[in-house]
Amino acid sequence: MVHSAGWSEDEGLLRFKDKIYVPQNPDLWRQVILLCHDTKITGHPRCWKTLELVSRDYWWPQMSRYIGQYVSTCDLCNRTKPIRQALVGKLHPLRIPDSRWNTLSVDFVIELPLSSSHDAVMTMVNSVLKRAHFIPMHMMVTVEGAARLFSHQVWKLHGLPKCVILDCRCKGDWAQDSRRIPSYITVCNYDTTHLQENPQRLG
Repeated sequence: MVHSAGWSEDEGLLRFKDKIYVPQNPDLWRQVILLCHDTKITGHPRCWKTLELVSRDYWWPQMSRYIGQYVSTCDLCNRTKPIRQALVGKLHPLRIPDSRWNTLSVDFVIELPLSSSHDAVMTMVNSVLKRAHFIPMHMMVTVEGAARLFSHQVWKLHGLPKCVILDCRCKGDWAQDSRRIPSYITVCNYDTTHLQENPQRLG
């Protein structure tokens, strides 16, 4: 019997939080995703919808990464589905900072192997000195939680920056929480298709 938190056993099936655990077997993973992506009923949904369908009943470590790779390499999707992204504009390089720790690049490395209850790292890189702080965290941390980590790990050592460079994936969350950001701090959002805009970006 399984006695760990979140795990249970039901009729010979190992479950994690009431979802069937799929062992580390790429062939089994592929068969599960095929049922939720390649059938006529599902109609080849995109990555997040496929993840939502799979996660209704199944779970395995780093599931979203494997599903993303599967969907992005689906031959039928690549040949028949139109590109729904806006046209990529011109590159606008960032301005050179005028002093140290005035400009910080922030990025999140997620879905790491669990270590001391942490499965993600928030990276903060000084754009002048290229010095970095690597802050362990949980990938489900809120904007307020990330701000608290910044306060405890970076602000107390270097003070508040004038410009924070964020991955565009964080734009919505920071916009909703902009009331917590002082007016004299500029929040820049760079496009992940233009990696030159943030040379310190990891991954």
